[in-house]
Amino acid sequence: MLPSGMAEAGVYDAEDMMEIRNAVEAVCAELGIDRADQPSRERIATHVMRSWVLGRRTPLGLVQAGLDGAA
Repeated sequence: MLPSGMAEAGVYDAEDMMEIRNAVEAVCAELGIDRADQPSRERIATHVMRSWVLGRRTPLGLVQAGLDGAA
């Protein structure tokens, strides 16, 4: 985990990034979004990362944020 305030500054450690990446991949797999669809993947990642910054960091919370962002 990073020191307080670091995630808000856009700095994530390797474990944080792995959890974020796993959530993005889960959402994309669920919705059938291909790796080549970068705009959709970036939109989902933005919502997942926003959820992380706001402190909603459970795997289910991250995936839900990504699903909400895909709509």
